[in-house]
Amino acid sequence: MDGNRRWARNLGLPVLVGHAQGAYTAAQLRKWWMTSLNGEHSPVAMTVWAFSSENYKRSVDEIHGLFLILIAEFNDMAYCPFIHYFNIRVRIVGTRDRLPASLISSIEILEHSTQHYTRFYYQVAVGYGGRSEIVEAVNEIASEGKTITAHAIDKHSLCTKLGLPSVDFIVRTSERRTSGFFLWDTQAAELHFIDKLWPQLTKVDWINCLLEFSRRQIRGGA
Repeated sequence: MDGNRRWARNLGLPVLVGHAQGAYTAAQLRKWWMTSLNGEHSPVAMTVWAFSSENYKRSVDEIHGLFLILIAEFNDMAYCPFIHYFNIRVRIVGTRDRLPASLISSIEILEHSTQHYTRFYYQVAVGYGGRSEIVEAVNEIASEGKTITAHAIDKHSLCTKLGLPSVDFIVRTSERRTSGFFLWDTQAAELHFIDKLWPQLTKVDWINCLLEFSRRQIRGGA
């Protein structure tokens, strides 16, 4: 979800307006996802990165405003008929120790309301950092007194904890880098870059992503 601030600044608007528009685009994306299901080329799981651990370096006012937007979005999803109709399990991934209690409460309500769904899986990364995830996995292995190996980290990776396969396809807007997104689980992921800011994303862009995904040979690194 990259480019919200640049989108707002390009229009002479406050950056929080950009974040709000970015949240609207994420909501639209969920609808595009469900209304363009097409057999084997339709993703069962999707993750959007809303707030990274690096984003804590931003101003207090921006972080506070962004957290308020996230609370509103999570509360809306918890009671959204669309989410429940399509049986979408929603989980928020990332470190929560720096999140405000009000945001954590909205996360818990949302996750609880969708916890039994098994048809589709939607993750929102908040307070997430790719390197931090690997450090956490290594610390967990060490605390168990086990040898730190690639196989051991595999068992402690975020995708494994979520019960999901490794990432097949990464879509990045506005930049041509992955910024450590799911760093361990994206080793064999295909990359697709869109030269637009996140709020500018359209359904046509989403359809093009699906078409591009259908053309790739997903071999999982084999």
